Amino acid sequence: MILLCVAGLMAATCAYAREGVHPLFESPSELTVTLQAPWSELLRRKNDRRRYPAVLGYTDGAGGEHRIEATVETRGLTRLRICRFPPLMIRFARDAALGTDFAGQRSLKLVTHCRPGAVADQYYVQEFLAYRIFNHVTEHSFRVRPLRITYEDASGGDSDGPRFAFLIEDLDDVAKRNGYKRSPRAQFVQGDFDPLALTRFMLFQYLIGNTDWEVLSGPEKDECCHNVRITVAADVPGPVVAVPYDFDASGIVDASYAVPDERLPIRSVRQRLYRGFCRHNDALEPVRAEFLASREAIFALVRSEPRLSADRKRITTSYFEEFFATLDSDERFAREISGRCRS
Repeated sequence: MILLCVAGLMAATCAYAREGVHPLFESPSELTVTLQAPWSELLRRKNDRRRYPAVLGYTDGAGGEHRIEATVETRGLTRLRICRFPPLMIRFARDAALGTDFAGQRSLKLVTHCRPGAVADQYYVQEFLAYRIFNHVTEHSFRVRPLRITYEDASGGDSDGPRFAFLIEDLDDVAKRNGYKRSPRAQFVQGDFDPLALTRFMLFQYLIGNTDWEVLSGPEKDECCHNVRITVAADVPGPVVAVPYDFDASGIVDASYAVPDERLPIRSVRQRLYRGFCRHNDALEPVRAEFLASREAIFALVRSEPRLSADRKRITTSYFEEFFATLDSDERFAREISGRCRS
């Protein structure tokens, strides 16, 4: 690769070729792309989870046109079942995206539109916003890249788009930029977790009204966890860090299909429930202070999201104001958060 760079390949190609340099999630700007695949067949057989050949196309900032060979497949559980257009996984062959914004990527989750209608379109804008807010809270978070995407049917059907969608960063990249690696373990106890990091996780989930997660175990004995991935320091043994994803069942999204787990003492996803552990209560005060210091930045993220309707901005702002009112009050904080911890 060094020889190729010396021979005169474009500078971006050389930069992207260096190990660990993955440009896709370095920019917050919306990327306009096309994704060509046999969509008619995929939608008819979405539960098969087979891989279909695809081509991702886009024009870079310098005017260069790129067409990247890939495959697409459906993914997910609830959304795969209820969505007309399911969430997707895009996979690239090694070096297929060299010299492009997708350099270094092998597999990426794509969050797509679910059902027709303006209300449903706001759901995944709200979910995108949740990821962006957690990016502000901590670097131990999945970055996201917004897309303006047109789905071109390779089998001759009609194109669909352009539509909003977003890509989610790969866990290995989240871990590497924090000096961590993905944990090989599948089962955890409360004492395994970094108290400050997990308390940030817990207060964030409380902020967005999300209870659809689990950090101690997964649905199967060899899986962990539910809507969470676990990372651990790469070089020395130490506490693990939980990285959340999949916020469509949260109160901030308030999807029509979302309901809380029947075992929880809430009846609506808009009801908040703190699910942090009592053994980490000593970390609550410093993390409370972090969130209070970030209040204006979080509201600014809501105000500046151009794809969010004025009505949803108003509703989200009001929902977050309730959260900060709890943080502002020692009495409410003790009653709703530190006093509601799990033993």
